[in-house]
Amino acid sequence: MRSLTEIPPGLGGMIRSVLIVALVECSRSSASAQIVAADQVGYASASAKTAFTIQSADSFSVLDEATRHVAFRGGFLPSIVPDPSTGQVVSSGDFSGLKVPGKYLIVTSRGDSSYPFIIADTVFRGVYASTLKGFYYQRCGMALDPAYAGPYTRPACHTTSDGFFIAPSESTGFCPVAGGWHDAGDYGKYVVNAGISVGTLLLAYEAFPAQFSRDDIGIPESGNGVPDILDESRYELEWLLRMQKSDGGVFFKVTKQNFEGFVMPQNDSGQRFIYQLSSCATGDFAAVTARAARVYRPFDTLFASKCLAAARAAWSFLLAHPTIVPPGGFTNPAGTSTGQYGDGSDSDERLWAAAELFESTGEPSFNAYYQSNAPASGYISAPMAWPDVGPLAHLTYLFSAQSSASTALRSALRQSLLAECQALLNKHDDSGYRTALASGDYVWGSNSVALNGAILLLFGYRLSPATAYLDAAEDQLHYVLGANALGRSFVTGLGSRPPKQIHHRPSASDGIADPVPGLLAGGPNRYGGDPVLDQMVSSGTAPALCYRDTTPSYASNEIAINWNAPLVFLSGYIASGGGASSVRSAPRGSLSPIFRLEQNYPNPFNGGTRIAFDIPERQLMQLRIVDLLGREVYTDQMGSLSPGHHERTWDGRDRQGRVLGSGTYFYYLSGATRSAVRRLVVLR
Repeated sequence: MRSLTEIPPGLGGMIRSVLIVALVECSRSSASAQIVAADQVGYASASAKTAFTIQSADSFSVLDEATRHVAFRGGFLPSIVPDPSTGQVVSSGDFSGLKVPGKYLIVTSRGDSSYPFIIADTVFRGVYASTLKGFYYQRCGMALDPAYAGPYTRPACHTTSDGFFIAPSESTGFCPVAGGWHDAGDYGKYVVNAGISVGTLLLAYEAFPAQFSRDDIGIPESGNGVPDILDESRYELEWLLRMQKSDGGVFFKVTKQNFEGFVMPQNDSGQRFIYQLSSCATGDFAAVTARAARVYRPFDTLFASKCLAAARAAWSFLLAHPTIVPPGGFTNPAGTSTGQYGDGSDSDERLWAAAELFESTGEPSFNAYYQSNAPASGYISAPMAWPDVGPLAHLTYLFSAQSSASTALRSALRQSLLAECQALLNKHDDSGYRTALASGDYVWGSNSVALNGAILLLFGYRLSPATAYLDAAEDQLHYVLGANALGRSFVTGLGSRPPKQIHHRPSASDGIADPVPGLLAGGPNRYGGDPVLDQMVSSGTAPALCYRDTTPSYASNEIAINWNAPLVFLSGYIASGGGASSVRSAPRGSLSPIFRLEQNYPNPFNGGTRIAFDIPERQLMQLRIVDLLGREVYTDQMGSLSPGHHERTWDGRDRQGRVLGSGTYFYYLSGATRSAVRRLVVLR
């Protein structure tokens, strides 16, 4: 992701021509209003479904696209006040009652229509696969094979140029740091952005392993018995491990001194440089490698041990350097203008590192550090972002399986998460398009702000069975796929009107009409940052409309790995059937209508694990745990439980209090009329 002032080589003339187009487009603000805004990919059969229009239609029909048969009729409900982020008076039409699989479109009483969309329980499986595979197309240092990349195949890049140390870096000469992902629309590689990106992907798998177990998305590692989300994350982790110095510190980035021109990566010649050690980078590194140690242990114990050792070394570096490194935070040296990711505080990165190391080891020193420093962070009061990874630290501690975690502190974290979920819900309810963004939230990468907020809502749902949390989370997926004021999808290759001119060097240089698929554009940005967007802002364009699908608008139309990561999280969760209810009118805090046993978390585990479940009515409940031979090792007669969400913690001991050995076990949840079973792994 570029700096706020840099105009990359080759864009000057393009910007001059685009400014004229942008001004014309601003005068056509009603053009997209002719389209009924809906998710251009579709909806799950049982999901809530809403369409939006700003025209004066009072009713609508949902038609089978092929036969034009009317499958559903409904009315529009106009909003009482204009949408705060567009100024539009938005009417919404609920068609949740349509559950029959098929391909449809919406036509209003005045003749306006939506783009086609699909209703099917599998509709978001393709979204998850495409957006996760988007990381594969970002791989640096390896050839993209036509068997996996199709027309986007290319030779290996940057295999001998990564990287040379540059002053004032703490080392000199050359160090081989090939590999990893290109960070965004350019070819740089940045540890801080890698940290939150990998951290988000690993969090998705660790928290919801059943939802992220697919091993078939079409990357070279598919079919190897390891979930593809872990295979793809490991490619970046291997690069991160190369960025660590022998003293435990981690170098900040690998880039040229200036942004490269619009060329294919294999044609990007010249030296690339390794920049200074950074405590922000080191903290992020320690956190993700500590989490990786837990996640990868069932698949590769040697790699897991390597990650934990690297995390400990990084923590030792942080202890030896108690104030931010370099002083004041990383800044580009003279002569360098690539991404800076400026951050004047490393307190959140240190906190995240301590939380993950505590969860991986249970050691008191990490617990003490987190408990001493967490209150100063303000707990969870906003979605996570690369400048503030504190929410990731708090989620780990809140859902910790370590028995020594502070009960009082976890209670405070619980309250703060639910308060933030309520704040997000308020934004969602105030928005005409049900977006969890206030007017001031349309920043650089605003789409990721909405998606990271959705992740918090999913964790809020784990704590409280409020259907509204799931509804609001899924609405953020609908938003980036077309249910927005611009009437467009923000994801390349998805929907009828996706981005075509993203700020992405391979897409602009490969000679292929369509851009690389599965990449999320940053989205509307009311604060400008490039000449195209600055013109829109100065002309008074509403915050949610400050977007232009053109390559020169890097402040609204660039892609970045940290934006794709929460999209993978949300789409994977929803694709697995964990999505919203079909009843919009359900009151907040309503009880679960289903019988469901969740995957234990964490899994595998050492000290303890949490087992969560939902029941639709009061009944006698029992939890049994058996070993591979079917021998019962633990029973919890829970008695009569009220309908809703419940959780139990198991410490890995049998009924006599004896610690059970490593191995695979099964846990059975039984009620009066229903039962469910899942597998868990104890790892000592």
